[in-house]
Amino acid sequence: MNSLANDISGSTPHALPSLGVVLVAAGRGERLGAGAPKAFVELHGRALLEFGIGVVTSLPHTGHLVVVAPESHAALALEIVDQVLPQESPWEVSVVHGGRERHESVRFGLEALPESVETVLVHDAARPFASAELFERVLAEVVRTGDAVVPALPVVDTLKRVDEDGIVHETVDRATLVAVQTPQGFVRETLAAAHATAQIQRENDAPTDDAEVVQRAGARVRTIEGEQRAHKLTTPADLAILEHFLTENLLGREAAPAGSHGASL
Repeated sequence: MNSLANDISGSTPHALPSLGVVLVAAGRGERLGAGAPKAFVELHGRALLEFGIGVVTSLPHTGHLVVVAPESHAALALEIVDQVLPQESPWEVSVVHGGRERHESVRFGLEALPESVETVLVHDAARPFASAELFERVLAEVVRTGDAVVPALPVVDTLKRVDEDGIVHETVDRATLVAVQTPQGFVRETLAAAHATAQIQRENDAPTDDAEVVQRAGARVRTIEGEQRAHKLTTPADLAILEHFLTENLLGREAAPAGSHGASL
């Protein structure tokens, strides 16, 4: 597994990055049925991956972004990076191939980060409208506590436990339940060590997010408040929700005072 692009941000030298972001764009999107990986599904003619790259590289840090893409879409991912990344950006960008499972794809992304990176944020490209402010809050809490940090929202629906025939057996207490999102933040050493042990997990018991990977390895995971706009594309119904947030973002930009700046949406 080789890096496909290194430091394509231009020739201007920058300080060694201490922040790394792994943008996971290798999901096949089978439940979506779009005929393309989720990160490459388009909204108003723009791939979801484009939005994710835009918000990460808008962060006011010298950082290194690794895009983990399916081998079949690696060249397209590189084209998108070239379109989005400003020539004088302080961000370096690499594109690497994904693995068979999500945790394997993240491990490949981690291995592509330079040694200078101390803190890592892992984000799903299928959550294209997570805000820069959310990234910053996750990062700040990791730096403050040294713990793994995940954004989360309270569960508001009544939850039922059912059997394979759809018969309800009990109502689940939702008071202590949350729905977690990305970006998820980690001390690089903690996440790398946890992923090294994740390789021996049973295939039918694969972790579903990186918080679970580090928690299985004995690390502490804490939550911060998430945001509705960090919604994930999973099924066709989610496209309408993302369309709503895209329209809201565009209207917000039109109403912004002249001279204001922000991540391109």
